[in-house]
Amino acid sequence: MNRVLPLLMVCMLLLLNLPARARSQETRKPRTPACGAWDLVYSSNPKGSPAFFGVATVPGTVEAWAVGNHTYEYSWTLVEHWDGTSWQVVASPNHPAAYHYLYGVTAVAPNDVWAVGCYGEYNSCYGTLTLHWDGTSWSIVPSPSPTNYTGLYSVVATSADDVWAVGYYYSDTAQQTLIEHWDGTSWSIVPSPNVGTSDNLLQAVAVVPNSQRLWAVGYYYREDGGPSTLVQRWDGSAWIVVPSPNGYSRENYLRGVSSSGPNDVWAVGYYNNPTGNYVPLTEHWDGTSWQIVPSPGLSSSLTALAAVSSISSTDVWAVGAYYNDNSALLTLAQHWDGTTWQVFTTPNPAGFDPSAINSFTSVASVPGMGVWAVGYSAIPFMSSQTLTAFYCPVGSPTPTPSPTPTATATATATATITPTVTPSPTATARDSPRPHPEPAPRPTPR
Repeated sequence: MNRVLPLLMVCMLLLLNLPARARSQETRKPRTPACGAWDLVYSSNPKGSPAFFGVATVPGTVEAWAVGNHTYEYSWTLVEHWDGTSWQVVASPNHPAAYHYLYGVTAVAPNDVWAVGCYGEYNSCYGTLTLHWDGTSWSIVPSPSPTNYTGLYSVVATSADDVWAVGYYYSDTAQQTLIEHWDGTSWSIVPSPNVGTSDNLLQAVAVVPNSQRLWAVGYYYREDGGPSTLVQRWDGSAWIVVPSPNGYSRENYLRGVSSSGPNDVWAVGYYNNPTGNYVPLTEHWDGTSWQIVPSPGLSSSLTALAAVSSISSTDVWAVGAYYNDNSALLTLAQHWDGTTWQVFTTPNPAGFDPSAINSFTSVASVPGMGVWAVGYSAIPFMSSQTLTAFYCPVGSPTPTPSPTPTATATATATATITPTVTPSPTATARDSPRPHPEPAPRPTPR
C-alpha cells in the first residue's frame, strides 16, 4: 500500500531536486587519515550526484570497499576501493539503459567481494542486482527477482560459498521480505517470514562471528498503518521472527545490525516519540531477548541511526545523521563503551547552512586500527558528493598499505556515456515508507 512521506523528508527531497551548480563543492587532497578524532578522507566523485550507501573492509588487510551510485543521465553503479593510501573509483558494470543502485557490500577475501542493490527504470527498482569482484574485475551475477518490484539492501558472507542478501519484493497484495543465498554456484531465494498482512521489509543482515548464525532487521506495517520493528534470525535451517521492542506506538524503523558474539548483537534505527520527534533507536540482544538501550538524540526534529559496527562488547559504533536548529543535516557517530552511548564530533564538509546535507549511511571496522564511515554531503543548491571519514584511537596504526597489497583496483569511471549533467530526480513512482535522510538518487519501496 502507498505511504505518504513525512513533510520533513519531502522538503529535503525537494531541495535536492533544485538545479546543481557547475563548480565543485570543495577541494580535498588524498592523504592518510590522522588518529584521535573522526577525520575527513578524500574520495573520488564521478559526475552526477555521487553517494555512498555501503562500506566493507577486507579481512586480514587494510583494504576497504564503498558502494553507491551516481546519476549521469542514467543512475550508474559506483564502486570505490581503499588500498591503504587513497580511495579510487573502480569500473563496475551496468545494465543497458537502466538506473542502478548499490546499497550493500561485503568482503570474504581480497579476490572475493560482493555488492548488492537493484536496477530498473526511472528512479524505480524492478530487479535485484548482485555484483562480484574476483580480484581483477567486477561482474554482474544473475540473482532471482520474484516480481517486477524487488531489491536487495544488505549482504553478508560467512565464507565463499555462504553469502546472504536481504531486501524486499512486491506480492499481489503487499511488500514482502526477501532473503537470497549464494552457495558458491548460484543465488537462490530462501523462504522468510512476514508479520501481518501488510508491508514487510528487511534493511540489514549480519553474521554472528565464527558461526553460521545470522540476524536480519527491518520493519513491518501494523494493521493500524504504523511501522514496527522486525527482527529475524537464521537458526541454521530456517528464518524465524524474534520478538523485538518498539520505541513508541507510532513509527519504528530498524536499519542496521551487527554482532560480536552470540550474546552480543546490536540493532539500530529510529522511532517517532510522543512529541512527534524522530529519535535514535538502539536495541541489544543479550542471548535471551532484545531490549532497548537509551541513546542520545541531538535534534528537535530528527536524529536517525543508519548502520552499526560491533567490534566487541565494549566497542560499538553507530552512524547516521540529525538535523540541527538551522535545518542543516549533519553527520552522526555514537560509540558504546560497554556502559553508555556517547556522541563524537564528526566532519560535515557541506557546512552548517540551512539545507546543507551531511549524512553517514554505513560503517565498518578495520580490526586493530579503526573505523570507516561513508555517506554523502551536499552544499545547498549543489549536487551531492561522496563522504568518507575514518576514526582511530590515539596510538593506533593508521590503515596504510600492507607489505603485499592486492591492489588490482583501477581508477576507471563507471559511466560510459558523456551527456550533459542533469539534476538528480527526486520523484518516485511509488511512495516510500522510509522517512529517513537520503539523497535523491536512492529509490525506495512504497
